[in-house]
Amino acid sequence: MRGADLFCAPSLHGESFGVVLLEAMAAGTALVASDLAGYANVARQGREALLTRPGDLDALAGTLQRLLADPSLARSLAAAGEARAETFSMDALAARYLELYRRVTTGRRRPGAVPVTELPQFERRSPVPRKPR
Repeated sequence: MRGADLFCAPSLHGESFGVVLLEAMAAGTALVASDLAGYANVARQGREALLTRPGDLDALAGTLQRLLADPSLARSLAAAGEARAETFSMDALAARYLELYRRVTTGRRRPGAVPVTELPQFERRSPVPRKPR
């Protein structure tokens, strides 16, 4: 993915977290994705990605054209995405868990440790409503 101009994930529903977006972000690739709760928790609109309403083909096409026509925006999203992806790396997550366990077991924080309140915060959003089967 590192050599791609952009990565597009036009999912309609069912994405609980967005690992595929993290992979693209870690590769330094600009993102266009559906505005699903799981995706928006990883890549935030206008910061690390351009998100479109699921199923809106005109919005998706326009957003893809916009990003391809604006290399500066693509570079900005890609750089922010790469930095955000690092906050979800196994090393970063392991350090946070160790700090959380330390706090739970000792009641105090290790000097210099990232406070648990500075973990990536997930926006609570309702999932896209599904049609009854």
